Amino acid sequence: MAVTEFFAPFAHVPGRYEWCRIRSPTHGVFDVFIVLGPSTADPATVYVRDDEGAAFMRERYPECDTFRVHADDLSIEEAREGRTVVGRLVSRDGPVRRAAMTFHGADAVPEEVPYGGDGAPVWGSRFTCTGVDLNVPAVVDGYVETADEDREDFHDAPAVVTLGSYGTLEERAEPQ
Repeated sequence: MAVTEFFAPFAHVPGRYEWCRIRSPTHGVFDVFIVLGPSTADPATVYVRDDEGAAFMRERYPECDTFRVHADDLSIEEAREGRTVVGRLVSRDGPVRRAAMTFHGADAVPEEVPYGGDGAPVWGSRFTCTGVDLNVPAVVDGYVETADEDREDFHDAPAVVTLGSYGTLEERAEPQ
């Protein structure tokens, strides 16, 4: 199976948190908030707000912890042609209970950043992904509150805004 998907808006604190609108030919368009694992070999924790997102996670990434929130409790908004991305999450379940982040991308020409190609799994799954991100440097302001009532604040923290991304997913060959 190979499928190409598009991601925009897409903003992230590298290696930690991602806000993304996934545009999938198999599951439609839906928003997610992602708490990344320690590496791509580890499952992520993903918050979704609709049937499309829940089905995508159940069918593609059953290894991941997926939490469904009310439609009003997960939002992603963009402005300035995708250079400003605002994400908000409220959840009764999962390790993150509240998050709000505003990403401010630079007014720079985006850098083409290829990824994948080394056979590393996506979120510890049966898939690998190769693609290209169009990145601009950014800063993020906001916070993440956990179920343990810990709070992490972000003030002009380094981040990335991706003005567009595509990735082609393919099932990994099983070792022989």
